[in-house]
Amino acid sequence: MTKRQILVVDDYPNLIEMLTEQLVSDGYNVTTAMTGKEALKTVEAGFLGVILLDVQLPDATGLEIFHQIRASQPLAPVIFITANATLNMAVEATKVGAFDFIEKGPDLGSRLSVAVKNAFNKLAMEEELLNLKSSRSGPNPFPEFITVTPKMQQILETLRSVFNSLASVLIEGESGTGKEVVARGIHAGGNRNLGPFVAVNCAGIPEALLESEMFGYEKGAFTGAVSRRAGKFEAAHKGTLFLDEVGELPKTLQAKLLRVLQDHTFQRVGGTESISVDIRIISATNRDLWHEVQNGNFREDLYYRLAVFPVKLMPLRERPADIPVLAQYFLHRYSEEEGKDIKRFDPVAVQLLKSQPFPGNVRELENLVRHVVIIARGEEISPAELIGALGAHRAQGIPSVESLLMAGSSLQQRLASAFPDKASVAPIKALQLAYFRRALELFDNNISQAASALDVGRATVYRWISDESGE
Repeated sequence: MTKRQILVVDDYPNLIEMLTEQLVSDGYNVTTAMTGKEALKTVEAGFLGVILLDVQLPDATGLEIFHQIRASQPLAPVIFITANATLNMAVEATKVGAFDFIEKGPDLGSRLSVAVKNAFNKLAMEEELLNLKSSRSGPNPFPEFITVTPKMQQILETLRSVFNSLASVLIEGESGTGKEVVARGIHAGGNRNLGPFVAVNCAGIPEALLESEMFGYEKGAFTGAVSRRAGKFEAAHKGTLFLDEVGELPKTLQAKLLRVLQDHTFQRVGGTESISVDIRIISATNRDLWHEVQNGNFREDLYYRLAVFPVKLMPLRERPADIPVLAQYFLHRYSEEEGKDIKRFDPVAVQLLKSQPFPGNVRELENLVRHVVIIARGEEISPAELIGALGAHRAQGIPSVESLLMAGSSLQQRLASAFPDKASVAPIKALQLAYFRRALELFDNNISQAASALDVGRATVYRWISDESGE
C-alpha cells in the first residue's frame, strides 16, 4: 500500500511551514523543496505520492518541472498552487495532465484537504489497476475478472482446487457478475485447456430446438434435418461444456442431462447409436437453484450432480471497492478502442459511480463506461458527462447528484451554486435563520452539536430560536 507521502515544492518559507503543519495534522508525511532542482532530486530518488507544485520557482517554471516529474514518476498526482491564477494557466496545467490547480488564498487550506484526499484516491486506484495488469501477464487463470475485494479474491482462489478435477462446478450469481468469465478461467487453468470450451445458453435456445442443439440429430430426424449434425456434447469432447442459465432447462431435458452425467453416453435425436463423450461440466445460473428444487422446478438428483462444487459470485453492490478500479480499466480499454486519450474520471464522477446500485453488475458498469467514453470530449470524464450517460441507462440515485457535485467544493463555490444570479440573493437575516434551521435538522435538534458545527455559542443559538419565534 502506498504511504501517504506529500512533496511540497514552493519558495516561500512561511507557506511551506503553514502547509506542512496542516498536512501533518491530517496524517500525511511531508517532504519539502524550495527549488525545482531539489524537487526533481527527491522524485528521482523514488518518491511516490502527491506533489504540491508552485507554478513559479526560482530556477524553473512549474510546468517545466512537471514534465520532468512525469518522466520519472508518471503515476504521481501533481497539484499546482499559485498566487496569481489565470484561466489560461489553469487550462494549460490540466491539459498537460495536472491533477488539480489551486489558487493561494483564504480557502487554500480547505480546498487543499479535499484535493489531496482525492489525489490519493486516484493514486491508489491507478496502483490497483497497474497491479491487476501485471497479474494478468502472469499465470492468473481469471485475467478478465478484476477485483480488489478480499472476499471475492478468496472465492477465486478456492476455485484453483477444481482446475484439474472432473467434479461438476455450479456457479451461481446475478446476471452480469462474470459467471462465464469464471467458467472460462477454470477451463483455462486445468489440464483440459487444450480441448474445446463449448458454451450453451440454455435460456437462449427455443425449447423445441434445445435437445437437438445439445445432442445433435440424424439425417431425417425431423423436417429440415437434411444431414447428420453433431451437438454441443460431441463438440465439447475432451474439453469443457458450459451450461449457462441451466435453471431454465425444461423438465424433459433435465432427465436426459442427468443420464448423460451418470454414464457419459447419449443418442442423437432420431438415432439409435450410443455416443460416449469425455467432458467436464460447468454450469451457471442467476437463480437460487436449490430454491427451484424445493419449488419442484428443478430435479433434486440433477442438482446434486451439477453442484458437486458450488460457488456463488458476489454482486457488484457488495464489492464497492471494485467499482472505481473496474471503471478505470474499462475507461482505458474503450478510450483506446475509440481512438481517444481519456485518462481518468473526475473524483466527483467516481463518487457518483460508487453511489449507483448497478443491478446489472459488471456488465452494466462496462456498458455505462463505454457509453460515456463515446460522448466524452476531454481527457477527464466529468460528472455532467457521466450523468448524461446514466440518463440513457439505469439512473437510480440521480436525485443525489447535486450534493455529489458540490462535495469537496469550497464555500464560495457552494454559495455560487445556491445563488447563481441577482434575483436569487436573499436578505441576510433570512439566510441566517434558514442556515440555522438546516443545521438543527442535520444534528437532530441537538443544540450543542449544532452550535459547535456553526462555531457559535449556545447562547447565540438560543437567541436565534427567540428571533425565529418572533418572526
